Amino acid sequence: MPVAAAFGLRDRRSLVAVACASIATNPALTWIGWALATRWDWAESPASALAFLLPAEAVVVLVEWRLLVWALGADPRRLLLISIAMNAASALAGLVFWLA
Repeated sequence: MPVAAAFGLRDRRSLVAVACASIATNPALTWIGWALATRWDWAESPASALAFLLPAEAVVVLVEWRLLVWALGADPRRLLLISIAMNAASALAGLVFWLA
């Protein structure tokens, strides 16, 4: 939400759309990542983590982007940039948390 707000999505409708898009994708990605991490020690094999994380985040970016375009009807290129920025920040925070 802070990243979306930094990109100008500050009105109620936009923030609700961002929250709903995140709720639609984040729990699934987190659960799948956790389930896979219990099978492989990603701290010892960062390549395995990246092999999951990069394509999974790409799918999340695309799904959230399409949801935002559908919900807000704004410029698709701008919303794609916002989706990429939101998910890059989220992935970075998740990696810091996971590997700490």
